[in-house]
Amino acid sequence: MFYDLTKAAHLITLFVWIGGMISVALALRYPVLIHMKSLKTYDRTVTAPAMILALIFGILLGVLGGWFTSAWLLLKIVLVLGLTGLHGALVGKLRRAILDNANDIKPNGGVFLLVGLVLLALIILLVVIKS
Repeated sequence: MFYDLTKAAHLITLFVWIGGMISVALALRYPVLIHMKSLKTYDRTVTAPAMILALIFGILLGVLGGWFTSAWLLLKIVLVLGLTGLHGALVGKLRRAILDNANDIKPNGGVFLLVGLVLLALIILLVVIKS
């Protein structure tokens, strides 16, 4: 039961984290200053804590499952670290866009969205296959 609750908490926090990242990537692609300021606050109060909780619950699942010697989990950890770094890069671009007045910047963020979705797909594939 504890394992199942931990897995559910991991998935819920993961969905919130990824949803926040997608929102930031889309905001950078179609910049509107008022939305970007709200999104920055949302990231700080919701998305970033969800990321931290997803990482904590993921580590707990790895311990409970005894998977830290498995190659698939080590590769997943590398991909998750990439996703974490991508989140940091997105938030950094969001902060710079707000400081530079979003109406004066050219749209970007599409590459971030693509890279994030590819990383997420690879992580899901590793978890499903587990070999």
